[in-house]
Amino acid sequence: GVCYAQCPNIYASLAGKTIAEDDLPLLLFDRSTPSDRYEAGGKHGIERVDEFHRIEIVYIGTKEQLAEIREKLIERYKHVFDNILDLEWRMAKVTPFYLQQAGIVGKEEDEIKGTIDFEAYLPYRGDRSKEWLEIQNVSIVGDKYIKAFNIKSQRSNLWSGCSGIGLERWAVAFLAQKSLEPDNWPAGFKKYLPKLPKMPKFL
Repeated sequence: GVCYAQCPNIYASLAGKTIAEDDLPLLLFDRSTPSDRYEAGGKHGIERVDEFHRIEIVYIGTKEQLAEIREKLIERYKHVFDNILDLEWRMAKVTPFYLQQAGIVGKEEDEIKGTIDFEAYLPYRGDRSKEWLEIQNVSIVGDKYIKAFNIKSQRSNLWSGCSGIGLERWAVAFLAQKSLEPDNWPAGFKKYLPKLPKMPKFL
C-alpha cells in the first residue's frame, strides 16, 4: 500500500524488538520509497504533488539524545541552506505531522516534543508575507511510535523522532530563487554540480 511518510514502515520493521543499550541512539534513514499524500486541494506545480520523494531520517534514543540530535541536524541544515544552496529560508514551530494526519490541532505539552518546519520563499508566487513553502522538517514525537510498535531498550525510556527532506521542494525552492540558468547558481552549489550533464538530441 501507500503511506504518507517512510517512517511508519521503518518503525514497523522494528516492531517488538529490544535495542541494545550500547546501540543508542539508533539512527536510520530511507531514500528509496516515495511518499503519498492527497493534500494539494487543487492543481499545483511539483512543489505539491500526490506522490513525491523524500529522505526520511529516523532517530530512536533517550529524550536527551534526541534533543542533541535535533540540534545537530538543524546546524547541518543551516549549513546546506546558507553555504550550498544559498536560500532565503526560515524556521517555524508547527503542529507535528502525526497530529495533522489525525486531524488534531494543539500544542505539545512537553517543550522538547514538536515539529520545526524549514520554509523557503518562492518569489514567483508573490509577497514575502505569505508565499513560503515548507521544504522539510525536524520532529521529536516522544513515545508515540515507540509504544505503538512495542519497541524497547534494555534500560532506557525510549523516544523517537524523524526528519523528512522533500527533494522536489528543495528543487523548487532552489530554482525559484536562483533561476533555471546555471550561471546564476551559487558557488557553493557548483562545487557539487559544476555543470549540467549533456542532454541527448532528439530528431
